[in-house]
Amino acid sequence: MTHAFAKDSRACAACVSWGGDRALSDDNTLVHVDRYSAEGECRTATSQDYRKVTRSYHTCPTWAPLPMLKKHGGRPERQPVFASRPAPAAVKPVPEAVAVAPVRAVPAAAPAVPPPPPAPPVCRSEPLDLDQIPQIASLLYVHWRRVLRGRPMPEARDIDTAQIRECVPRLCLMEPLPGGEDFLYRACGRSVQRRIGQRVVPRPVSDCHPAEAAERFNADLRACLETGEPRGLLVRDDPMLPGGRFVELLLPLADDTGRPACVLAFRHVPGG
Repeated sequence: MTHAFAKDSRACAACVSWGGDRALSDDNTLVHVDRYSAEGECRTATSQDYRKVTRSYHTCPTWAPLPMLKKHGGRPERQPVFASRPAPAAVKPVPEAVAVAPVRAVPAAAPAVPPPPPAPPVCRSEPLDLDQIPQIASLLYVHWRRVLRGRPMPEARDIDTAQIRECVPRLCLMEPLPGGEDFLYRACGRSVQRRIGQRVVPRPVSDCHPAEAAERFNADLRACLETGEPRGLLVRDDPMLPGGRFVELLLPLADDTGRPACVLAFRHVPGG
């Protein structure tokens, strides 16, 4: 290890840089520094690389653990360099191999059976007050009431689609089949037909919808026709709108004799 030559003493330049009162021994070695009360020996050196080697760390073993002052160029990231080679690290003895007891084979557990997938939600409808239906459905309801003319319900020919142009894509004209258990699509708007995904006129509801949705729709149509009163419904989990909900407005219509004959169904599904 080389030591930088100090101009004012024969100690290493890093030790001289501490600037405390120093006592030199007879052979010009630094033996005491008052600043840190550190005593030791710093031998002379012949190297001239003062600025490069000993600027930021000690080159003698006595003061190597002490930090360099920042004003003297000390940098904490620099590791101290010892003049003497450090003692080799003690080698840990390698433990002798220990006989391992044989491990008993454990039978593998049977693979876990995944739980069955959850049942699909049930299509259902809830009564909805007619004051809470969307504005576009309210236009149809107001038109239906306007053409009553004192009758329990208007006839199908009284409905003027030119006055309810915004509602037409979501309108369906439903006629009961003999027995009243199923209904027939007599007309269907393009928005509803796109949601169903097939041509529905003239086909029964049971052929155009899954069994659960068809049963729900037929039951609501029968209730509207039997009571002869308009019905507002909030439909949930219908296959036409999986996981969603939409408003349904059912309006009864009469035949020439005034008896309930069909239902005008407005289904407020997305799309135009």
